[in-house]
Order: sequence, then C-alpha cells, then structure tokens
Amino acid sequence: MIFTYGRRVRVGLLAACLLLGTSACGKTLVLVDSGPAASGSAASAPSSPVSNTGLRLVGGTAAEHGLSGDGGTPVGAIPQPQPAKWVQLSVASSDAVGAYLADVNGSTLYRTDHDAPGVSSCADACALVFPPVTIREGGKIYLSPGADPSAVAAIRRADGTIQLTVGGRPVYRHTGDTRPGDMHGQGADGAWYPIAPTGAKATPH
Repeated sequence: MIFTYGRRVRVGLLAACLLLGTSACGKTLVLVDSGPAASGSAASAPSSPVSNTGLRLVGGTAAEHGLSGDGGTPVGAIPQPQPAKWVQLSVASSDAVGAYLADVNGSTLYRTDHDAPGVSSCADACALVFPPVTIREGGKIYLSPGADPSAVAAIRRADGTIQLTVGGRPVYRHTGDTRPGDMHGQGADGAWYPIAPTGAKATPH
C-alpha cells in the first residue's frame, strides 16, 4: 500500500504508523479513516473504515497524468452504474462560500451535518438526491493544487462500495447540479453544505 504524490513515493502504511504513531494513520494515507465510526454498531453505523483498498493518492489532475474523460464520475441526475475508476478532487472558489471541492466535471462536492465523522448516514432515498462519491478498489484519487492529501481518506459503505472522505467527512455530489459551480444542494434540509478542502463546511460569508 503506497502513498504516491507526483513522482515521489512516500512510506507505506506500516512504516507511517511506526514513524508517526497510530493517531496519524488515516490522516496521511487514504487507506484508513480514523473517525469514530469503528466504535459504532452495525445498526447505527452503515459504513466502516477502509483498511485495505489499494487506493492511491496522486498529485496533479487526471489530465496531467494522460487521462481523458471523467473516470465514470457522472453529472447531475445521470445514474452511476458502478463506482468510478478514478476520482479527481479539485479546489474551486466562489465569492459566496470561498474555497470548496469539486470533481473532474466541476460539480460541487458536499458534506452533511447528518453524518458523524467517518460515518455515512445517507442511503436509499437520500442517496438518490445526494449520491456518495465512490471509487473502485485499486483506484486513484487525483488531487489538484490546494487539495490536502492528509485530509483524504475513505470508508466502506453498507453496500460494500468505497466512499471518499475529506477531513473524516463522507463526500457527496448533488443530482440537481448540472453545470460547474452549481450549488443547488447548499442548505438542503438545513444540513448540506459544499465541502471545503479541509472537510469543513464551506458556508456563505
């Protein structure tokens, strides 16, 4: 399990744990999310930390690494038949909310107050409106400048898919957003907000 950033290869999970301490695991690597989900029951925590997915973080955009297309990341209400082959996390900026994360299509990414750190509570009807950002096992996560690799991790949802987290917060998109910069999910149910590069809420200034 290797953390790749640009052309530099950093230490693997075991070495990182030994050098940085167990509290650092899941903050510097995408493979383990150190939220409190592990202490929840199966009924109350429909997701759990990912311990071995083969996911890799890669510095730079997908295009800079010779890829085209969207890796299987849909836009708006277009259904996602299976998790994306790869995901890109880009930093965008809005006068309304400041810096926030977007995917390769420019779609705004969200977090919700309904989730506890490391735990996704959005499934069934909720996930039809706010689909989780999922990725295949062994996939790559491309990070544009400004994205914080230490904040990116993942959880395994109850259906077995792998969902990205940022700052411990599960990440979603909104089916009502059809153009780059759309934020139609902002403020939904008084709980949904664009997600900042740190995982914090990107809220109106």
